[in-house]
Amino acid sequence: MSSRNKFIIGILVMLLVVLIIEYRMPRHFVWQPTFSHVDAQPFGCQVFDSVMKATMSNGYIVDNRTLRQIFTDDSVADSPKSILIITNESFSERDCNYILQLASEGHTLMVATSIPYDWSDTLGFDTKWNSLFRLQDVAGKAPTKALVAWAQDSIYAHHPLSLHVYSQMIERTIQPSDTIPSRVLMTFKSPDDEEDDDDEDVEQKPNALAVSYPIGKGEFILVSAPLLLTNYTMVSSDGWALIGRLMDRLKQHPVIRTEAYMSITAQKESTPFYVFLREPPLRWALYLTLLSILLFCIFTARRRQRVIPVVQKPQNHNLEFVRLIGTLYWQDHWNPGLLAKKLTYTTEEIRRQTGIDITVTDSSPSGPIALLARHTGIDEQELSLILKNIREAASGNHIVSDAELKTYINELNKIQQSL
Repeated sequence: MSSRNKFIIGILVMLLVVLIIEYRMPRHFVWQPTFSHVDAQPFGCQVFDSVMKATMSNGYIVDNRTLRQIFTDDSVADSPKSILIITNESFSERDCNYILQLASEGHTLMVATSIPYDWSDTLGFDTKWNSLFRLQDVAGKAPTKALVAWAQDSIYAHHPLSLHVYSQMIERTIQPSDTIPSRVLMTFKSPDDEEDDDDEDVEQKPNALAVSYPIGKGEFILVSAPLLLTNYTMVSSDGWALIGRLMDRLKQHPVIRTEAYMSITAQKESTPFYVFLREPPLRWALYLTLLSILLFCIFTARRRQRVIPVVQKPQNHNLEFVRLIGTLYWQDHWNPGLLAKKLTYTTEEIRRQTGIDITVTDSSPSGPIALLARHTGIDEQELSLILKNIREAASGNHIVSDAELKTYINELNKIQQSL
């Protein structure tokens, strides 16, 4: 055997030994909150979701659609639903108002977010800063633990329940207002709060972690500690019981947990290189491979330099093409064809901006015409009659005059400007 072959075999054996050693080493926990239904790490939701699927009597599913996409589905909007959102991201004003609107229509919504003050102006509560969870602050130390307790009420008055958690897991707490009807479900008490209790002259507001607000026909539950609804709490002492009492508020309807409002970087399946980047040996192998490819390209390019001819940028003839097609329709005076093109363009714009497909013929209160009428502010019967006349004119079954063509196009422009 030549020395070259011995060298190659030796390198392969060494790589095999390194891989075996790395595989047999104990696995490290990743304390990165993802809230993903496929993440088995402490701050993922794989265990949480599996338990909820087995215990929710009316069903429990995990979805990636937004609330608007979920409730535009007729099969979902026919009956009340319970919606669960767990995230570390903030909500836009439009999303906040839509969530409260769904609650007023009879749905039950629970939002667990570390940024609860998006609703503070609407619901009139104050938020209190507590801590920020960073692993480097607690690693190798004995961090203090705080007390999370279920608020005493008529149902659980004789069954108190509390859980000791690290204070760093609670980023903010809620202090509800007395002027807006609400019900505190979970409270939080840190060692600092115990020192404040000694001062009897100062009235302390309750530090709540979960507050229920009755809104219209439904209920809105705001949880300021999303890390409690993870695998870590589910397997910690009585954490499963605490989560069970909280989720009991949703079990009267089918539960849908949507992951559409999570951070993109928190979703484990967001990149095909996740497996390589998660494990240090594979990560360094990927880095070395990319570095080798870069060096190869650099040195190969230096050896094979050649003059690159100037290539003219291809011209965009789309505008000329559109003008040509429009001229042909105009020369033939085929007004139904022009109206059909305008109707197709307006239909795509409505679908792109609102998600409403007006090609579906459904006259129910939850149909596309009714949804578009509520979205644009146009009367539903007027909108339905306008679209019906335009479709009939664009079908080509009869002649459309220039005045009618101009009127129909103006009506389509009016609908599009109202989006």
